[in-house]
Amino acid sequence: MNFAVTEEQHQLEDSLRRLLSETNDFESRRRRLRAAAPDRLALWPRLAELGVIGAAFDEAHGGFAGDPRTMAVVLAALGESLAIEPFLANAVIVGRILQRSTANFALALTEDTIAGRHVCVLAHDAGANPFAAPGIAAKRDPDDAATLSGRLRCVRHADVAVSFLVPVTEHGDVAIYHIPRDAAGLSLSAYRLMDDAGGGDLEFDGVRAASTARLTFATGGDSGSGAADVLREALEWGVLGLAAEAAGIARALNRATFSHLSTRRQFGVPLASFQALQHRAADMFIAAEELTAAVNHAIEALAGAAKAGRSQAVSAAKVMADVAGRRIGHESVQMHGGMGVSDELNVSHYARRLAVMRAELGNANTHRLRFAGMQ
Repeated sequence: MNFAVTEEQHQLEDSLRRLLSETNDFESRRRRLRAAAPDRLALWPRLAELGVIGAAFDEAHGGFAGDPRTMAVVLAALGESLAIEPFLANAVIVGRILQRSTANFALALTEDTIAGRHVCVLAHDAGANPFAAPGIAAKRDPDDAATLSGRLRCVRHADVAVSFLVPVTEHGDVAIYHIPRDAAGLSLSAYRLMDDAGGGDLEFDGVRAASTARLTFATGGDSGSGAADVLREALEWGVLGLAAEAAGIARALNRATFSHLSTRRQFGVPLASFQALQHRAADMFIAAEELTAAVNHAIEALAGAAKAGRSQAVSAAKVMADVAGRRIGHESVQMHGGMGVSDELNVSHYARRLAVMRAELGNANTHRLRFAGMQ
């Protein structure tokens, strides 16, 4: 279960795994995130220094890769280590939008992102279907500025974000604005999510955004199909990233569970000697392999020149991530017994992360409908 195929991807994966093993071991992570003031960006400077953030950007924008396979390599490793830093939200999703933008500030924001100096996340809540029209309304003034109104629920990493990219519905079209966290009229209610990441609800009460804060794109203008297409593409990269992260978690859970079955003894024999548990472990292995295959297929679809079938491949990977994640997460907890739900065992933390992922960027039912062309 390895997404790396080139020598550069293998080297990046090896370097990242070494960094994570040194800085994000389970006990250190647990103490850091359960502190009164959790440090959710502890690894961010190190990831920037290693070039991991730059892996999400192509050479033309100051990175060195920017392809879906390299992204999957990074996210699988981060998932396996339960790293909480906002690589997917900031480097991948926002990064895809910035790389397509022609706005004057996009280049500087990209440079600060790659250097780890600025955390910007997509503030988007379209309900159960992330590909639906944005829920924030924007009304342009005569001077071409816009006033944003509405509420966004559960924006992941909102607590550590310095700014937000906010998709809005503007005169029936889609536009995307860059809004600082301290903008007048913007309020944030931050809280901890079940997987120890931070999140928050954003309230836009007449937030004014100058025309220079509106992202422009090479095709389609500053709103309409241009912004809508870029937003959809960024969300698809995010969905694929979640599936790759789930594959990394599945690998870690299977390894922990199979080791537990081999070493834990009952009635004088290892648990692995019981045929019923062997069958359940085999099902876990098969589920992980099916997920890996689905992610690989989506990687090829997203990297290919043809656009046909991309959305279906990405949605299929998310469905497999949710289905396989639920099976592997639940089975891991069950086969560890009472320890499986304890905070002191990493299995419970993996299971909680998988549970949160099932609600991110659309659940399995949403993506089944999308796969069938019904959304």
